[in-house]
Amino acid sequence: MPAHPRAAHPRVRLRQDLAALLDPAGVGLNPLADARVLDWVGLYRLASAHLVAPSLYVALAVGPRLEAVPEPVRIALAELHRLNAERNARLRAVLRDTVRLLNAAGFEPLLLKGAVALLPASDPLAAARMLSDLDLALCDGTAEQGEQVLRAAGYGDADNCNPEHFGPPMHHHTAPLFHPSGEGYVELHRRVLGRLVPAAALPLAQMAAAAEPVAWEGLRLRIPALTHRLLHNALHHQVQDQGFYVDRRSLRQLHEFARLRALPAAAAIDWPRQLAALDRLGLGDPVRGWLLAAERLFGQPLPLGVRPGVAARRAEARFWFWVEYPRLWPLYRDAQRLRHLPRRLITPSWYPAKYRALRQRWFPGSGAGAATVKPNLGVDSRKDAEG
Repeated sequence: MPAHPRAAHPRVRLRQDLAALLDPAGVGLNPLADARVLDWVGLYRLASAHLVAPSLYVALAVGPRLEAVPEPVRIALAELHRLNAERNARLRAVLRDTVRLLNAAGFEPLLLKGAVALLPASDPLAAARMLSDLDLALCDGTAEQGEQVLRAAGYGDADNCNPEHFGPPMHHHTAPLFHPSGEGYVELHRRVLGRLVPAAALPLAQMAAAAEPVAWEGLRLRIPALTHRLLHNALHHQVQDQGFYVDRRSLRQLHEFARLRALPAAAAIDWPRQLAALDRLGLGDPVRGWLLAAERLFGQPLPLGVRPGVAARRAEARFWFWVEYPRLWPLYRDAQRLRHLPRRLITPSWYPAKYRALRQRWFPGSGAGAATVKPNLGVDSRKDAEG
């Protein structure tokens, strides 16, 4: 695994230790083999902040490694894993009902992102993934047709969510539709990714055509091809969630990316061709940055024929700089806001959004501001914390 130039820094070492314990491919150095004492409380806090604590428990349960964990931390990890397993079981029931209703109406859903982990065939590491919602698309229909089916079956809106704010072309999926039980909600995608990502980067029709048909308890659904799952993960985090541009990194998403790349079938992916296509859309560097991040933390070599480039290396260096010097981040963030303020002030569409955000901040639960808040009933419906 490439060593970070300041690997001895405690915050850097903590992230490296957590990644090594989570390592899905087992190619990194095992920190438990060292003579040093691990900061288990710090590892627990970081894993919890990045929503990978259940995955850490599963990874440690392989072999006798749990015995090395102090009892209070081991008990806390086991409890988080238990609670997450119970929640995922409830989400699996919501997914089963949703697919059944869509199948009955003649539609075959495509599972996106974490929803795939709910299928019984998933390995224990994937099954431990923390989820908030269920992202689906229809292979043979529109999101609006699927929405009509689910609403007719009793799926509904949250009280603080206005479905008008999720209409096309502004939004890439329908309003969150809550299962009648209230145990979870579904988002039906019109596009794979939001407006920040050109549709040509990952067309929904192309993803559906290449998807693998799956039979589950008599139900019909599809799972995206491995290449598309990896690209979806990278583009979602790096571009849609702006991780590449604001030096933010979700360990949960990077761990899933590394887990998918560790699958044997991933060796056949032609990354140079995929990156060349993304370069034509100006999106190659963010994906190279994600591959470089997986190399740095999980020891996965860059694919054959792929070089990270200057932009990806700079983004990687900036991320580790903020890990080492987090107290400087607020100053940098405010400076960036000031730099972009003139452009935002002359953008008319910025005013209504900012007005709603400020009104919700100052007067929680009031009027139009409250209608813009996304439901917050999931275990990780917030953005991944940086820890």
